[in-house]
Amino acid sequence: MRMIDVTGIPLLPGNKGKDCLGNGRHLDQNGEYIESCCDECDYGLCCYEMKEFEDCPTCPIKECPRAGKSDPAHI
Repeated sequence: MRMIDVTGIPLLPGNKGKDCLGNGRHLDQNGEYIESCCDECDYGLCCYEMKEFEDCPTCPIKECPRAGKSDPAHI
């Protein structure tokens, strides 16, 4: 199951937000920047406070594609 913002943007928390389509740095199919979802995102702590995915193996958020993974490099 994927995490989807209310605007329909798929979210991928962690890695300081670099991988998330909702971080305001990615382009949509029309070449326009996708608006940042970070202010309303419930998973912001994963992007800004978590260090190097150390909490992913014990994460209770089952919707997150990183949850339970010990090596997020393959995601």
